[in-house]
Amino acid sequence: MIKESTPNNIKKTAALLIVFLLCAAFVFPVVLTLFDSFMTVNEVSKFYFSGNNEQIRLIPEPLSIEQYYILLIEKSDYLALFWNSVKYSTVITFLHLLIALPTAFVFAKIRFKGRDLLFFVILVVMMMPFQVTLLPNFILAKMFGILYTDSAIILPGIFAPFGIFLMRQFIKTIPNESIEAVLLESGSVLDVMRISVIPNSKAGITAVVIMTFAETWNMVEQPLVLLNDQLKYPLSVVLNSLYGSSPDIAFAGSVIYIAPVILLYFFFKESIYDGIKNIRYG
Repeated sequence: MIKESTPNNIKKTAALLIVFLLCAAFVFPVVLTLFDSFMTVNEVSKFYFSGNNEQIRLIPEPLSIEQYYILLIEKSDYLALFWNSVKYSTVITFLHLLIALPTAFVFAKIRFKGRDLLFFVILVVMMMPFQVTLLPNFILAKMFGILYTDSAIILPGIFAPFGIFLMRQFIKTIPNESIEAVLLESGSVLDVMRISVIPNSKAGITAVVIMTFAETWNMVEQPLVLLNDQLKYPLSVVLNSLYGSSPDIAFAGSVIYIAPVILLYFFFKESIYDGIKNIRYG
């Protein structure tokens, strides 16, 4: 057995150290937020909002759930905004999947004139910053009479191009023989989707669901432009103002905000990896 040379070991150790430091830099703010959410409100004000911002306290003394009590019990409006975020993210994710899955199947398995050109247009729209399409969405919402309603937020999210792109690339990996076998048996496109496409695309579907949910959960500009009632805002819009209006509960508010997306990632991370790594480009 040939041992690796010392220079190679040094390079690997240096690379591992760099990766570790980068990971620590990304994880530390999350860990700090989680731990400090168990501070008392007096501690939070003392260490972070008293004019002496040079102190960082990682371990609360004593541990307390006072921040969470104030946030969830005394300030019920915050919890209402949380459920607004849940509503928007869940509805958009579900309806987006209903649109993206059959559309992706058409682009992946059905040949028709102009298919590649139309898919190229979808790619171009997907690569555009969403700020570019925000004004057209505002104009269309006003034309259809849905401006400042929930539909103004939900409809643009349903027809986002990313899910179509990802599912199309994933469905392309499904053997044509599997689809043809179902067609020979029933001749129904719905049966093809139910028997062949969906069971063979579970990882891709999971990836689309998680990414769409996370993207919707974090939206800020869209509600600010398309809604005018603060009671309809998602939590992402008002989270920043929490630091100015109620700094004593800022850490607990941040933990509650990031918890759903982090939990989804930990529960479905393997499916997300599989859904992305198995896609075929072209």
